[in-house]
Amino acid sequence: MAKFRQNVCVAVRKPGSDSLLLCHRKGFAPDKGWQFPQGGLHKGQDLESEMRRELREEIGTDAVRIIAIAPRKYTYSFPMGIKRRHGGYGGQTQQWVLAELTVPEGEINFRHQPAEFDGFEWSSAEIVLDKIVDFKRTVYFEAMRDLGLFAKR
Repeated sequence: MAKFRQNVCVAVRKPGSDSLLLCHRKGFAPDKGWQFPQGGLHKGQDLESEMRRELREEIGTDAVRIIAIAPRKYTYSFPMGIKRRHGGYGGQTQQWVLAELTVPEGEINFRHQPAEFDGFEWSSAEIVLDKIVDFKRTVYFEAMRDLGLFAKR
């Protein structure tokens, strides 16, 4: 039975809008490698501390206000090639947080080392689903739906 890495994923909302921070992974083609900030949880640490640590490591700031925490955890499996690069984990079990940036977007930066991302854009939830990798799409849809991030029609 595969082990799943415990992880936090953060949907960061642009103040005054429904746009979400979508980051581009360093080393990927411009149309590939898009995702929300996310990372592994350290045993014994609380979710907010781990979320803030990941934001500092990945986007250079943890200046956010938590809006909501998704009501459940979400699990996805890694494709075979990725599994080997992630310490043998079969995938990730994520806790999702919706947060709002509380500083100007100019505070988002990738100057820290090692930088995981090289750029970002603000996107609607629907565009996020179009840009992320296939194996994460179902989890992104379910978590964003549960957090109320899709436009009301």
